Amino acid sequence: MRQAVTTQTPRPVVPVQIFPPRRDYASLSMKDLLDARDAHQVHLSMLPNVAATAVGRYLIHEKDWYATHHPGEPRPANFPRVKEPRTFMNSVIRPWSWPAVLVLVKKWEDAEKIGTDAVPRTLYLADGRVVPTCVVLAPPDEAPAPPPSGPFHSSPMLGGGYSCLREHQGEQGVGTFACLVRRGGTYYALTNRHVAGGDGEDVRAYIRGVYEKVGKTSDISIDRLPMTTAFPQWANSRLFLTLDAGLIRIDDINDWTSQAFGIGEVGEVYDATEQSITLDLIGCPLRAFGGTSGVSEGEIRALFYRYESVGGYEYATDVLIAPRKNDKKITADHPLTSHGDSGTLWFYDPPVKEAKHNGHADFENRDSQVDRGERARRLRPVAMQWGGVRLAMPDGSRSSFALATFLSTVCRALDIEVVRNWSIGHDEYWGKIGHFAVGWKACEMLDGSLASLMKKNQARIGFGNDRLSEGAAFRMGRGGFVPLGDVPDYVFVASKGIRPEEGSQHFADIDIYDIDGGKTLLQRCIDDPRNVAASVWKAYFDGFAAAGVGPSEGCLPFRVWQIWDAMVSYLRKQDVLRFVAAAGILSHYVSDASQPLHCSYLHHGIPPMKEVNGRGYPPPHDSEEYAALKKTRESKIHAIFDEAILEVDAATTLRTLDTQLARASKNKMKIESGHDAAVQTVRLMFNSQKRLPPMDIIKSDKPELGPKARAKELWSHENIRNATIAALADSTRLLAATWKAAWHIGGGDRIAKSKLVTLAESDLEKVYRCDRSFIPSLSLEAMAESGKFEP
Repeated sequence: MRQAVTTQTPRPVVPVQIFPPRRDYASLSMKDLLDARDAHQVHLSMLPNVAATAVGRYLIHEKDWYATHHPGEPRPANFPRVKEPRTFMNSVIRPWSWPAVLVLVKKWEDAEKIGTDAVPRTLYLADGRVVPTCVVLAPPDEAPAPPPSGPFHSSPMLGGGYSCLREHQGEQGVGTFACLVRRGGTYYALTNRHVAGGDGEDVRAYIRGVYEKVGKTSDISIDRLPMTTAFPQWANSRLFLTLDAGLIRIDDINDWTSQAFGIGEVGEVYDATEQSITLDLIGCPLRAFGGTSGVSEGEIRALFYRYESVGGYEYATDVLIAPRKNDKKITADHPLTSHGDSGTLWFYDPPVKEAKHNGHADFENRDSQVDRGERARRLRPVAMQWGGVRLAMPDGSRSSFALATFLSTVCRALDIEVVRNWSIGHDEYWGKIGHFAVGWKACEMLDGSLASLMKKNQARIGFGNDRLSEGAAFRMGRGGFVPLGDVPDYVFVASKGIRPEEGSQHFADIDIYDIDGGKTLLQRCIDDPRNVAASVWKAYFDGFAAAGVGPSEGCLPFRVWQIWDAMVSYLRKQDVLRFVAAAGILSHYVSDASQPLHCSYLHHGIPPMKEVNGRGYPPPHDSEEYAALKKTRESKIHAIFDEAILEVDAATTLRTLDTQLARASKNKMKIESGHDAAVQTVRLMFNSQKRLPPMDIIKSDKPELGPKARAKELWSHENIRNATIAALADSTRLLAATWKAAWHIGGGDRIAKSKLVTLAESDLEKVYRCDRSFIPSLSLEAMAESGKFEP
């Protein structure tokens, strides 16, 4: 009998599998991380080296193999492991970064040497869940903070991003207005509690070099909120979230816009709930404009950052915001955030281009455009900053991080709603069209080597039609840099300790008869250019001061004279950097000279007049009468005419301006000296007033309207519209003429073409911020005593 032979099909060769499978933790949720931290918080907080904890994603050192390779690509045997400390600044987050509990330590120590004091690599929960930790070196920076860049604002139209101040018990609380809100039919400004604390105390906003009263504190505020109230499904009865928010009852809603300065319109508030807060928020790009730091661009690096434990209770913040990775403009001198930024709103800032390793991109909306309002972007607010933390890195560098609370939590706690549509339709940097346009367009009216140099640096001076007419996303103030065309307002005026005389450089109220009833100084200078002399002007203003009246002294034409002389000096020394810096800054003062109200005693409306020898004179700028005038609605005419009217129809205005500039000018300006430049500036002032008398502007104004409506009303008058555009054209031509003359007298053509390059923002900024000898702001008295401002 034959025996059956069994056949066996050969099995395929498969790699040896490890059982149980290796954990990759990818399925861990936000609740898993919070539960693990809560369960081990007592242990972690007792470790002497632990400074704080948070939840987020595992940070991979930028030099590590897995910073650029998926875990499916094993580390080669010859690829070294990174031994240097992991920090927020030298690490990256990748799509394969595990969910983890972040443990911030004061020192980077060898886990084997410190034994039981080492941070456990894994946290185990009683129900079997396992959560990894990620140790991050984050020693506090105890060095003195660098001086702040701001405040910046010059327009009296208020909005989010403006610096605010309250004085209480001999101390000044400085912060930033977040946005306009409404509660029970009343409008408030949202900011931090340390500014909004108390009840009925004055709160002031920074406007052009001074803090002016804009409202009073209310008793509506909140310091902390239990985690069980904010997020019931993530209950922790001993954890409190810091909100530090309060409301300012504003004086006049017509002085406000719901837009945020430097941001644009305010979009729909991100609703932070247990369902919407996920680890996908890690790495989310954010943008803000702080009252002190200006533009800040960061990203969410961690959530629920627990920074303090006191008396058995813990305190945390919703969001830890770090500088964006590889942001070269974030330095110790220009940190992400500074003192005075508390209250700042952080908005989602959609990236123009998806990051290479962004595995969390929204594939359905990857090509979607940023939402736009009427003239500016519309961004979604995510969180309100209440504080910051400064850290020292192992390489000696320093960095700052913002601590913020989800705005939706603040709104719920204070029972408020964000106002999003009040007086909108402004540029992101409202009130700056004139200053930016004049400098930009003057660069296009040159020739030869000067044209080559200035066009290469055109973007350092201002902005062109495409951006000004569309309210495009300016990056003004980024990393501390301000376009040269507005350095006088954003930097010089703010530097009161260094440049206390800067205010008088911007105006010259010379259209009123002298104290003896003689001709106005404006007319005298037109009749005889030799009167454009500091000694003559000093005698004119001294007469008013002796009688206890105004106007107060101004020296705008002499500022032009001073800068023209400086440009010539820089060219003779072949100092291209300082020449461009001075030339760009000069554009601001020449633009000021073309505005009728900048050279009139009526520049804030009709003042209360004091009779002297049968003639009326305005009060001095430092008088109580003048301070009272500036609190009236009528006084806002200066800012509305100077700034807001050009925003009514910017695109048409700029096209009309281009048309006028294309025509040959009948005014042949001969400039061979600083005195000539000053004389031409006075003629610009005279022609602007002759074309459009200040009283005509005031009579056409309707103070009962809001700022935007007032601007539209003024712009609807054809004579005002045409005269304003003509004045801008005249100032652009004068600016170009002063540059050409200085270039010729200073021997600019002798400078090697290799030096005529695009200058770095950082180099220009060092000049106008740090060099105190660079075109210092002089009083009229100092100018007269120097003898340098005489024909």
